[in-house]
Amino acid sequence: MARKTKALAKRPVIKKSGGSRLEDFITTRESVGFVVREVWRSFARCLQPRIAREGVSIGMWFVLRMLWDEDGMTQRELGERVGINGPTMVAALNSMARAGLVKRVNNQTDRRKTNVFLTAHGRRMKRKLWPMAAEVLALGLSGLNRSQVQSLNKMLAQVRMNLERDH
Repeated sequence: MARKTKALAKRPVIKKSGGSRLEDFITTRESVGFVVREVWRSFARCLQPRIAREGVSIGMWFVLRMLWDEDGMTQRELGERVGINGPTMVAALNSMARAGLVKRVNNQTDRRKTNVFLTAHGRRMKRKLWPMAAEVLALGLSGLNRSQVQSLNKMLAQVRMNLERDH
């Protein structure tokens, strides 16, 4: 134990503007970024087999979520919101169109753009998939009370906002 404490005492301290201090991490697993990534991967691993029973991949899930919130976005807007680059978005939408989940429509005001709309089947999938996602979310948040979940969301939103200012 004394060796660990001595080693920690020698670690440099990174000073950030605004007076906050971030000490070096002892291990990668102590990094907030690493933990957030691992949590996201765990959610995805739990959700994937559930939604796969309905023929939906995790990539399709994120596209469907966005379209359930705002149907008719352009392919580019959809890709930006989901975090998928152009060629990957085209491939995902091709699969979704073949599955009867979405349809593409040429934009009426700008011929260079294509809007993506849910089909009736794509809209109906929400009734099947949403409960699966709610089950995974409840599993992930079990042991946390409402106040803790609200605090977690608030803190993660602040982290995201801080990082978005950088780019």
